[in-house]
Amino acid sequence: MASTRSLNAASLSAYVVSQLRAHVRPNSRVCVGLSGGRDSVVLLHLICSLRKEIAINVGVIHVNHQISPNANRWADFCVALCAELDVPLRVERVDVARDSGKGLEASARNARYAAYASVDVDLIVLGHHRADQAETVLLQALRGAGLAGIRGMPVMKKIRANKQLFRPLLDVAPEILADYANAHSLEWINDESNNDRRYTRNYVRHEILPSLAEHIPQSAESLVRLSHHAAEAQTLLNDLAKIDCANVFVGERISISRLVSLPVSRAKNLLRYWFVKASVPLPNTVQLDEIIGQLAARQSDSQTEISWADWQLRCYQDEIYVSRNASPTRTTWSIEWHNEPELLLPNCRGLIRVKKRVGVGISENRVTGKRLTFRSRVGGESFRQHASRPRRALKNLLQEAKIPPWRRQAMPLLFCGETLIWVSGIGIDENFVANEVEQGLSFSWCEGVD
Repeated sequence: MASTRSLNAASLSAYVVSQLRAHVRPNSRVCVGLSGGRDSVVLLHLICSLRKEIAINVGVIHVNHQISPNANRWADFCVALCAELDVPLRVERVDVARDSGKGLEASARNARYAAYASVDVDLIVLGHHRADQAETVLLQALRGAGLAGIRGMPVMKKIRANKQLFRPLLDVAPEILADYANAHSLEWINDESNNDRRYTRNYVRHEILPSLAEHIPQSAESLVRLSHHAAEAQTLLNDLAKIDCANVFVGERISISRLVSLPVSRAKNLLRYWFVKASVPLPNTVQLDEIIGQLAARQSDSQTEISWADWQLRCYQDEIYVSRNASPTRTTWSIEWHNEPELLLPNCRGLIRVKKRVGVGISENRVTGKRLTFRSRVGGESFRQHASRPRRALKNLLQEAKIPPWRRQAMPLLFCGETLIWVSGIGIDENFVANEVEQGLSFSWCEGVD
């Protein structure tokens, strides 16, 4: 990030302009997350004053968590502020789970970020500042987090395929924001829960960090600097993981024998990298050690199953498979496909994604006007891979393709009428394959998505 050593309230606008120009494309759709507190009010005021200069389209979202008795009054404040600044506002009411086992803070944060992810914009902009980052780094260190946690909040973070979270004030001291608010006579609301020391973050904010600052005046800056060092180190570990992946992966799967031939620390680093890339929750240290230990001790014909959170790692032959824990039900199911680009399957069997491409996949002409149905396996199915050869038992084809037993039972089958025409990992009935000039339907199965 740009240096903030000489930054003050008067130069804050110029600093934010530099941040926006570095990270935001012209004419982007930007949405400010507005809580109504001082920091988000300052951020909104800054961006509204700069929107013409930067050429961005600005909107606002306020998330009403419905926790505080003052929540509706805060929403009203945000409505009035956005009307004054002539910026469109969306107020999103969310239900915060109080019995999730994750704590009220975490549940509220998850609900809030889910609301952010639902907004149809390019960028969600939040008002986190240097003290927030220092709190985060210290909390993560106290929880025993690795480098990925100690690096704290990133300036930019992808939350959906075409949407990012942006924190332009992350390296700015809160005192500068306070000076800016006073200089522009801004008003804001105070959330009474921010003073409740029963919440760990508030205890760190009001008790620990002020005490540290008395003895180490630059403690907050040092913690933020630590986050930058951790981010750089994590980037190097990711680069090492990419190198190891090139040697450990066989096709799209990790070879167990190649993985366990690595030093333990590098094997663990590779798995962490792979889990993050696959959007799989990271196992904790004990669980990750257990995974590596079981893989190293595994015999070639043994069954290995390790679970954490709602996920499961299993092995077949020399390869690793990771998926959500599927429902144990053996109930048969059937669901019609009506040209949707995505189709959620019953019984937690995952998601079907469909892309249309000329010359690839199933011939759209062959199936137009016909009933297309995804069904569960019931046994006895047959499939024709080659037009010149007879239909063969699907069971034998799946075994020859070395598809793991649990996937054979879970996988969806696509029927046209009563003819099986597509099996994930096997292919398309030759009579239904699109030729090089036909519009084709390319189906893919994302296992364990719910």
